[in-house]
Amino acid sequence: MASIGAIAILLNCLPAPKTGNSKPTDADATEDELREIELPPIVESSRPKRLYRQAEANRIKASLLANSSILVVGEEGCGKSELATAIVESLQGDGFTVATTEPATPKQMLTEIAEQLGVETRSLEGKALTADRLQVAIADYFEGNTAFLVIDDAHLCESKFRIWLKTLKRQGVPMLLFATDPPRSDVFINLPRIELASLPEYAIRELMEQAALDRGINLKPSDLAKLQERAGGNPMLAIRAIDEEYLGLEVEAGDHRRYFDITPLILLAGVGFVIMRFIGLGTGDQALYIFGGIAAAVFLGLSRLLYNLPGEDRRIR
Repeated sequence: MASIGAIAILLNCLPAPKTGNSKPTDADATEDELREIELPPIVESSRPKRLYRQAEANRIKASLLANSSILVVGEEGCGKSELATAIVESLQGDGFTVATTEPATPKQMLTEIAEQLGVETRSLEGKALTADRLQVAIADYFEGNTAFLVIDDAHLCESKFRIWLKTLKRQGVPMLLFATDPPRSDVFINLPRIELASLPEYAIRELMEQAALDRGINLKPSDLAKLQERAGGNPMLAIRAIDEEYLGLEVEAGDHRRYFDITPLILLAGVGFVIMRFIGLGTGDQALYIFGGIAAAVFLGLSRLLYNLPGEDRRIR
C-alpha cells in the first residue's frame, strides 16, 4: 500500500501533458517551459527553385548578348538577387566569362572582379596593385575580351566606383546592375532600365505553400490568404510571413510597397469641377460657376504636369 501511495504522489507531481495546439503565453509560461519548446527543423525542399521572372531574364540576357548594358530596379526583396543568379548561371552555362561582385570598398570590388576575369592583381614585384591600376587592367581586359559584369545592390557602391562604371559603359562593356531606388546620377542615368513589378498572386501563393511545407506547418487557405495580404507581391516578404507564422509571432501589417498612379484621380477631380461649373451655369449660381471653372483649370493643368513626369514620380504608395 505504501508503494502505491508513493506512485500516486509521484504521478500528481508530473506536469500535465501539452496538446499539439496549445501555445504558452507570456502570462502563464515559466522560463523553464519556454526553454523546453522545440520547433521542428526547417527542411529545404529538394525541388529546384522556379524562376518566376523568366521573361525578364530572357530580355536581359538578350540585351547583354547584344552588347548593351541594363539597369534592373525593384524594391528590396522583389527577387533581384535570384534573377541575377539565374542570368549569371545561364551566361556561364553558354561558356561566357562573367564577373560578379557586391558592394564593398572599391579596392575589394576591383580585386574580386580582376580575379574572376583572370587579371593579375599584383605587380611583377609581388605588390598588390592600387585601385587605379586595377581599373586600368580590368578596362584593358574588356577591351580585348568578351565578358560581362554583373553587380547586385549597385546603389550601395561608392560614387567613385560608379563613376568608373560609367567609364566602362562609354567603353562599350556590357554590364548588368541591380539597384533599389538608385540616384539619378553617374552610371544610373546612362543605363536603360527595367523595373520589376510585383509577382502575381499565384506565384506568391506557391512560394508560401512551399515555405510552409519546408517548415512542417499546415495552413488553411484562409490563413494563407491573410498572410499573402501582408506580403503583397514581394517574395521575400512572403517567406518572412511564413517564418513569422512558424515562430508564432503576431504581425499586424507587411512592409511591401504598392504604387498607384494618381494622374487619373486628379483628372477625374478636374472633370468633377467642370461638371460643377455647368451646374452653376444652369442654376445661375455665379459663385459656384466661378469656383468650378478655376478649380477645373488648376486640376487639369496639374494632371498635364504630372503626365510629363517620369512614371515613378507621379505615384503614391
